[in-house]
Amino acid sequence: MPPVRRLAWVLVALLVGAAALLSAGPSSLVDWRAMRAIAIESDDWGLCGFVPSVTAWEGLRHEDLSPGRFPAVYWNSTLEDSAAVASLAAVLQSHRGRDGLPAVLQPNYIVSSQAYEDGVWRRHDLPDLPRAYARPGMWRAVGDAARAGVWHPEFHGAWHYDPRLQRQAIADAPQLVAAAARGIMLFPGSEAARELGPWRSTPQLAAELDTALAVFGRAFGRAPGSIIAPDYTWDGRVEALWQSRELAVIQAKREQRHPDYPSGLAGRVLKVLERQWARAAHPRRTYLERNCRLEPVQSPDPREVVAACVRDTERAWRRGEPAIVESHRVNFAHADRSFEEAGRDGLAGYLAGATTLPSGPPVFLVDAEVAALAGRGTSLRAGPGAWVARNGTHARRVAWLPPAEDGVGRMATLLLLDSGCARRLDVHDAR
Repeated sequence: MPPVRRLAWVLVALLVGAAALLSAGPSSLVDWRAMRAIAIESDDWGLCGFVPSVTAWEGLRHEDLSPGRFPAVYWNSTLEDSAAVASLAAVLQSHRGRDGLPAVLQPNYIVSSQAYEDGVWRRHDLPDLPRAYARPGMWRAVGDAARAGVWHPEFHGAWHYDPRLQRQAIADAPQLVAAAARGIMLFPGSEAARELGPWRSTPQLAAELDTALAVFGRAFGRAPGSIIAPDYTWDGRVEALWQSRELAVIQAKREQRHPDYPSGLAGRVLKVLERQWARAAHPRRTYLERNCRLEPVQSPDPREVVAACVRDTERAWRRGEPAIVESHRVNFAHADRSFEEAGRDGLAGYLAGATTLPSGPPVFLVDAEVAALAGRGTSLRAGPGAWVARNGTHARRVAWLPPAEDGVGRMATLLLLDSGCARRLDVHDAR
């Protein structure tokens, strides 16, 4: 074969291989164009930061902490309270999908915090909170929202930052000690102090993950089914850890940050190739990409943010994707109540727009349902007191409802679900 022709065949083979890699990923058993699904992911819940209240800043300046760059609205980001949770739950409850079930929020939780109290560092694991972040009635509001089917907690991380770096940064710095004693989470370099940074050892991350998952289970009564890395920063060894702990539904792979990659075009190309390789090499993992952004309090034009999110929702359906909506906690929990109100108004506007689109009303899902429907055609969403069983295919399917974990009140049950069926099941009655 002449050299020129051989080179041409090599180039063709490379192009075919590149096309296969770029299109890698399992196909879905569900027609998302017909299902018109919406999943709303919200990060940072349970995070005791940035500040407990606006009064914590008295006598302090942001510059003294040198934390790095944040959107201005985050300077007074705070832990949610009972009023914030209850008000948000009411908005969700007032908007229904075509199956009659309410909109559901997936709050992704940080489960631990360290607080500088009485001159020493103390660890607090949910539902325990530092003194500065006391929130009377908050956990009751969370339980009420979960029982109403509008609140489905998932896992975000242990700390959101490297706690050792916080302790090191604050040692022997009077102004930083004063800030920490008031419950301010920020410290010099905190923006880059990633919880899952590449400098942290794998055994350390594994032990931390095991502890955090145990905390999550005690706080919410079940294991998580989905994860989003703090600050979108993680690497392949972390994904392997997650999968080894049955956490195989991973949010926002496209937004993943790789601190070790070069900047510029080379880094972007490597990121795309790594993402597609991960999809091809790890078929048991489900990567869910956020394709709609609902961050009204971070924009000077909240109405346009809402309108754009509604448009992106319909575009996602037309592409054959579920609409995965990103909306951080800062939109709904803030030391300035006016931001909370603006965030709730934005969510209400989005839900109103999305449920009245010409293509028809949606159904509201959580990540674990999206992954199960794509892979099996059926799903079960566990909640306190009730389950939601779905069949997203065009044929009858059998789903398996597992027995109660405490061995009391419910036997394992087989369910025959009609095409497109959604059933809410009281777990005490399902036998």
